[in-house]
Amino acid sequence: MIIPTRRSSLFDEMDRLFNDWSPMSTTLESGEFSPFCELEEDEDHFLVHMDIPGLKKEDVKIELRDNMLMISGERKRETRGNLKRRGESWERSYGVFSKTFSLPTSVEADKVEAKYENGVLELYLPKAQSAKARRIEIKSGQGGFFDRLLEATKVATGEKKAEKAEKAEKAEGRSTEDRAS
Repeated sequence: MIIPTRRSSLFDEMDRLFNDWSPMSTTLESGEFSPFCELEEDEDHFLVHMDIPGLKKEDVKIELRDNMLMISGERKRETRGNLKRRGESWERSYGVFSKTFSLPTSVEADKVEAKYENGVLELYLPKAQSAKARRIEIKSGQGGFFDRLLEATKVATGEKKAEKAEKAEKAEGRSTEDRAS
């Protein structure tokens, strides 16, 4: 006969306290399943590795929306029929899980690959061309954006100066007329 040992409630509370502090903890008492995972970033792609043993690939859902990667699924508890048992104890966790990652750059969604083997889900997420770093050449005096911007500023400044001069002439003409009358 299997009889699980029970510690005092003080120890249970301490365990619960420390489990709650861990961002990747699995809370066994509530039946939550929180698989461990790793996310790697390389120059041109992301790799995700998630430990989800005991699941079928049909039990896992992967979505990519904007820069958000969502992986969810459920590990169901196996039932062994209506056997008469003398006792039971389990340490595995079961239930629904959901992990969401905010990716810092865009991903080419049509080129994402997923593989599930030996209880490990692996995802390959290639970065979009626009998200990849590129070297920028420094130009000087070649009619680029800054030259056009400078020219537009000069034109606008020249037009403003002309408007000010025109207003000043009109104002001066009025004050001359006012003095003459």
